[in-house]
Amino acid sequence: MVRFALKLIGASVLVLWWLISGFFKKILDVLKLVVRIKKIFVTEKKDPKGGDR
Repeated sequence: MVRFALKLIGASVLVLWWLISGFFKKILDVLKLVVRIKKIFVTEKKDPKGGDR
């Protein structure tokens, strides 16, 4: 019974860790995307003609 409880606790900790790390990874991906979009708009403001693109 104790071994089963320990296995259950271990599995739940692993699942929680997986969910939390996935959540933070998604937040980091969104922040990276926002920074890239912001960088694109900043470069367009500096060079409104588009340069040689």
